[in-house]
Amino acid sequence: MTIRVGSDVEKDHILSEYPYTAQVMHPGGTLIVAVEGSSILGFSWSFTRQIPAAVGQREEFINVIEVFDTKHQCKGIGSLIVKKCIEMAKENECYQVRAYCDINNTASHMLWVKNGFTVSPVQMENGQIVGSFVAYKI
Repeated sequence: MTIRVGSDVEKDHILSEYPYTAQVMHPGGTLIVAVEGSSILGFSWSFTRQIPAAVGQREEFINVIEVFDTKHQCKGIGSLIVKKCIEMAKENECYQVRAYCDINNTASHMLWVKNGFTVSPVQMENGQIVGSFVAYKI
C-alpha cells in the first residue's frame, strides 16, 4: 500500500464513485490517497489556511478522511493518511493540523486520539454537544 498525494484523475474517480464527497472537496485543497494496486482504499482532503484567530499562523485543516470499504477499516490506513497530512503540514510550515468530527462518530474520535490530537467538544447554547474540533500542534 502507498500513501501519497492524489492526482486529478483519482479525485475525479472519488467524486464519481462517492458524489457526496463533492460537499467537502473544495477547490485549492490537497488530496491524499491510500492506494493498493489500482484501488483507492481511502483518502483525505485538506487545505491550508490562516488560523481564524489573531495568532499569525497557518494550519492544515482536514475536511474529510475516509476509508471506503469496511474490510479495510481499523487496519491503520486512516492513521497512515493522518501521518502523511502531518508530514505535509510540517513541510508547509504550518503551526497545527485540525479537523472537525461529528459527536456520534466514535471511530473518528478514536482515530484522532490514537494519533496524538487533542479533542475539544463543541457545545451549543442549549448544552447539546454536537461535535469536536481536534488539533495536533506541530
